[in-house]
Amino acid sequence: MKKKQPAKRDAIVLSGICKLIPEHLVSKLARQYAIDQQARTFSPWSHVVSLLYAQLTHAVGLNDVCDGLAHHATKLATIRGATPPAKKQITRNKS
Repeated sequence: MKKKQPAKRDAIVLSGICKLIPEHLVSKLARQYAIDQQARTFSPWSHVVSLLYAQLTHAVGLNDVCDGLAHHATKLATIRGATPPAKKQITRNKS
């Protein structure tokens, strides 16, 4: 009897949820509320994906989100080019 092989591509829940969001919606809202002008290195789309990841994984804090997404950076890049947040981006001056 032949043993079944797992699928080559990982189908993760986060990717499935992100596919439900229309491609133009996040960029349209970012332009409407002038968030795209404030974003330097971290895109609004990556921010939305990070927030979804935090909610799905029940992350305790920002370090959990940064470490988890950095660990899955290659899978994250397949979700419309999202990038993981860097801890440097989070700890900027609050003045």
